Amino acid sequence: MKRQFSILFVCFVVFSNTVSQFADSSTAVYLSPQDASAIRPVILYAQWIGKNLDVEGANFGEGATVFVDGQRLKTVNADNFPSSFLFAKKAKKKVARNQAITLQVQNSDGETSDPFPFFSGFLLTMDDSGTVLHLNVGDRFLLFLPPHGEPPTLGWGVGIGGLDPTATKLSTIDLPIPRAQGFFEAVHPGQFTISAEAGPLCPPLPPEQCAPRGANFGRFDLVVFVE
Repeated sequence: MKRQFSILFVCFVVFSNTVSQFADSSTAVYLSPQDASAIRPVILYAQWIGKNLDVEGANFGEGATVFVDGQRLKTVNADNFPSSFLFAKKAKKKVARNQAITLQVQNSDGETSDPFPFFSGFLLTMDDSGTVLHLNVGDRFLLFLPPHGEPPTLGWGVGIGGLDPTATKLSTIDLPIPRAQGFFEAVHPGQFTISAEAGPLCPPLPPEQCAPRGANFGRFDLVVFVE
C-alpha cells in the first residue's frame, strides 16, 4: 500500500546586515567582520562550549567582560592583549534558555561593543543536514542556514513535510536573530521533515541572473521525530 504524504510548504527569504548563532553544540555562525582597527571591542561570533559561553571577536582588552542583556558575567580573558577570545564561565546557569538575548563586551576603559543578537537555545545549521533529530513535545529550536555573499545574493525556501507536518509549528514573525529562517516548536508526537533549497535573491541580483530555486545552489534536509 502506498503511504500518503502531506506537505506544507513555507517559502521565504531572509536578509540583513548582521548574523548570529547558537546552539548546545560547538557549531558557530559568523558575523560579517567589522572594523577590527577600531578601539572599541567587536563581537564576531559566539557559541556554547559546555556550560561556558565562548565569545570571539577583536579588540578585547585586559579585564574585558561579557554582558548578557546588560548583566555582567564572570569572564576569563586570554593571556595576550588585545585578545580575540573570551569565556563567560558557567554562563548557561545564568542565561534563560530558548530566548533571544543580546551579548556585549566591555573593556576596562568603558569601551563597549555593539549589541550582538544570540539565541540561547538549540540551533540547526548546515552541519545538521542529512541527520535525524529526536525531540520532545514543547522543544524549540532555531533554523539558521548561511547567507551567501555580502550583501546576500541567495536566500532559502523552507518546506515542512513527511508523515505528519502538523507535528511542528514554524514561526517567522519578528525574528530576533537576523538571517535566521525561523523558530520551530514540536507540538505533538509524530515524524516530519525539514527541507530547504537556496535560490537567487532579486534584488540585489538583476532579473537576468535569477533562476529557479534548486539543489544546485544549496540544499538542507532533516528528519525529525517528536516523542
